[in-house]
This record gives sequence, C-alpha cells and structure tokens, in this order.
Amino acid sequence: MTTATEPARSPEETGPVPSPAPRRVRIALLVALTFGAGVIDIVGFLGMHQVFTANMTGNIVLFGMAAGEGDGAELARCGVATLAFALGLLLGFRLAGRGDPARLWPPAVTRALAADLVLQLVFLAGWAATGARPEGAMLLGLIALSSAAMGVQTAAARTLAADGITTTFVTGTLTSMMGSFAIGSAASAGLRTAVIGGLAAGAAAGGALMHSAPLAAAALGPVIVALVIAAAFPLHRRPA
Repeated sequence: MTTATEPARSPEETGPVPSPAPRRVRIALLVALTFGAGVIDIVGFLGMHQVFTANMTGNIVLFGMAAGEGDGAELARCGVATLAFALGLLLGFRLAGRGDPARLWPPAVTRALAADLVLQLVFLAGWAATGARPEGAMLLGLIALSSAAMGVQTAAARTLAADGITTTFVTGTLTSMMGSFAIGSAASAGLRTAVIGGLAAGAAAGGALMHSAPLAAAALGPVIVALVIAAAFPLHRRPA
C-alpha cells in the first residue's frame, strides 16, 4: 500500500517566519535599564553618604554594620532606603499586574516604568535643588524617592519573567548563569552576561560623572527610562 505524500507548502501558505528582532529589542531594553540602575546606585553611594538605592543586599549589610557600630544616622539612611524599595516593589507589582505571558512586553509593564520615571524625575528635581549635596530631611527624602523608583523598576522587570533578570542587582543572575554552566547548558548566557556587564558599565559611567557633573549623573537614569518606555510601545502587540 502506498501513501500519498503531502506536497510541500510555499512560504506564502505557511506564513512568514517570526523575526527574532523584537526579542532582541527586549533584551536591549533590559540591559539599558540595568545600566541605568548601575548609574543610580553610584549616585546614591557617592552622593548620599554611601547608601545603595538599587542593591538592597549591600544596603542591608550596611544597615547591619551601622547597627553594630551604633551609627544612628547610617541606620536611618539604610532603613529608609530598604523600606522605600519594598514599597516601590509593592507599587510596581500592583501596576504591572501578573504580566501577560502571551505578549513580549505587556503594556502594564510600561505603565509601571512610567511610575518609575515620575519618581526619578522628582528625585532629579530635589537633587538639583540641593546642588547635588542633600543633607538632613532632604537627604532622607531623596534616598526614599530613588529607592522607591528602583523598587518599581525591579517589579516591572520581574513581571516580564525574562530569564530571571531583575535589572537592579545581579547576584541571582550570576548564580543562575553559573548553575546553567555547571549542568552543561548555556541557555540565556548571552543575556545574563550582558546584564552583568550593563550594571558594571552603568556604575563606571556614574562614577565618572559624579566627579565632574553630578547633576548629569542623576539625569542619566530618567533619560534611560524615558527612552526604554518609548522603545517599548512597538512591543506591546508582539507575541512572546
């Protein structure tokens, strides 16, 4: 008995092959956000008495050290940063929702990033008003604004569920990458490497600007978020 062979279908019948370009754009946007977080962390560390506003692991270590030394001012700064970051996470997750696995970049994520941008712009206004030298209550207020913005950004990136990328700290990213290598898998290694490099590059750029142009250093973060928001709009209707 013979069976009929189904004739090969033409490209017109099968439809176009999905382009990987939109996915690459999403990767580039995540790396850009990570770069911005590196800049912002350095602005906090060098300009606000050595407080991290994006990396809560380091911040909690500093909090513990301040507690051991009885440094009340440092305790206040680190405590405000940690609490504001947590509240930013809550706001970000509420705005971004549970995400939409069918979309490459859900509109709710852009909405969360818009809140991040607003917080960063308010921070920038306060930073400029103090001549990039905040003290006292203004210092604590700016720490809270910057940390809350980074919490919102972390929640937005987490909602994308893009290979565990958070954009504000890379310990988990490095752990995931090394774990994959240990079992012989290189899945997402390129993205994870780019994110780690992006954070380091942002810190380098922030360090250079803080010595010569601290206002520009603080402005770089919101500029990057604004560009990411603009570039994300075409991805809203793209399937994941």
